Amino acid sequence: MQVGGKVLFLLCGMLWLYRHDLNPVNSIVAVVLFFRLAAYGVAKTSLYSKKELERPSPSLARRAKIYSTLIALSMVFLLLSTAAYVFFSEQVGGNPGSYDSENFYDGAFHNLKQPDDSSGSFFGTMAGYMIDDGSRTPSSVLPTIEFEPIEMNDDDVSITWFGHSSLLIQSPNTSVLIDPVFGEDNTDPLFLGPKPFDYEHTYELEDLPEIDVVLISHDHYDHLDMDAVKHLSTSQFLVPLGVEAHLIEWGIPSTSIQEFDWYQEGDITDDLSVVFTPSQHFSGRGINPDNTLWGSWAIYLNGHDLFFSGDGGYSDEFVEIGQRYGPFEIAFIEAGQYNEAWADVHMFPDQTVQAAIDLNTATLLPIHNTKFVLALHGWDEPLEDVTAEGEKRNQSVTTPMIGQTFLLGEDMPKHTWWRNVSVYEPPFLKRSPIVGIAMYASMILAVVMVRTASITTPARVEVTYED
Repeated sequence: MQVGGKVLFLLCGMLWLYRHDLNPVNSIVAVVLFFRLAAYGVAKTSLYSKKELERPSPSLARRAKIYSTLIALSMVFLLLSTAAYVFFSEQVGGNPGSYDSENFYDGAFHNLKQPDDSSGSFFGTMAGYMIDDGSRTPSSVLPTIEFEPIEMNDDDVSITWFGHSSLLIQSPNTSVLIDPVFGEDNTDPLFLGPKPFDYEHTYELEDLPEIDVVLISHDHYDHLDMDAVKHLSTSQFLVPLGVEAHLIEWGIPSTSIQEFDWYQEGDITDDLSVVFTPSQHFSGRGINPDNTLWGSWAIYLNGHDLFFSGDGGYSDEFVEIGQRYGPFEIAFIEAGQYNEAWADVHMFPDQTVQAAIDLNTATLLPIHNTKFVLALHGWDEPLEDVTAEGEKRNQSVTTPMIGQTFLLGEDMPKHTWWRNVSVYEPPFLKRSPIVGIAMYASMILAVVMVRTASITTPARVEVTYED
């Protein structure tokens, strides 16, 4: 009865956590239970049992040794797995080495200006991840549009957003793909990355037109997809300093790669030229951080001026870029995956709009959202807040549906499509008052069962015999 009471109380406690949006804590409870069961199984063996063979239960010292061994074995497994990934996984890419750049010193690349210390608390952020009210993930399949190219006149440019930071920009003669991430499992090492949201339509690289040029902003897994790079092996790649090493590791010939430092310009085709501009961020795919450069792109295609921010926190450099290379007809600016704990490397919605104003752009298209859960905000919060802030500050914001292709400058889409996604409805176990009453009643029953069993169980009496 005592064991049954403890099990019942544990199950009720886990249900209570689930009903109070603390289900991530249940994952920790599950890990603790796993170690308890493993320790129980080991205690049945002869390991560390010297002088304890006659004891009905293992001593505190033996239990400590068993737990220490299990924890040590787990740590060794994690370290070996990490080492195996870093040294043997193709995903990590190549070894960039060192570069003759004013932005590279002390063995790493650096931002133009040292970001201010974050105002967020690391432990507070970690505690935030223990609470999940269901708002970070769409409650249903996201409505999207099937990708279809559209007819263009000689001076047209078309744009298609595929969620997060992946964009297709086309002129009648040139197609440009930016930060292509189309895989299901390539967004983080060891397949531990976030799972993409469910889209009504799926997008495959095979469905796109032939890609002439690929732009990469930095080498993080959610912007540089190894499988996409391999598929696009016949394209020309424009990348930050250091990223060439990754591409060569994945089979792209060096003749198809052109590296850029900040404020370096390049004429790519008859109707395409670019400038690689700074952003306030960081980089890294393995154990060496910031061994490749990161940044943004000013893009001049078919007589149109565009800007792609990549990832980064807000800085005065947007004003500099706007003055030197603007005005822009459209700017694709990061708006999503923000938090006070990393406010120096990711922008909040009001900063996204301010960056658009600094850049002197006619239209803002918020990117870096609506595909993964990488932060604590609601999945639709970036689009909603940027749209509201744009209206407040008289900054035009375009919000196409994912997969929708539109012409730059003509009927820029302003759909509030995310508002049509069904509102999160807590499941029956969370919202039912009957379940809640039964849960608390079961907790009381469990306590009674344990208490009753402890009273009725006779005390163990140890008798020693002397010769």
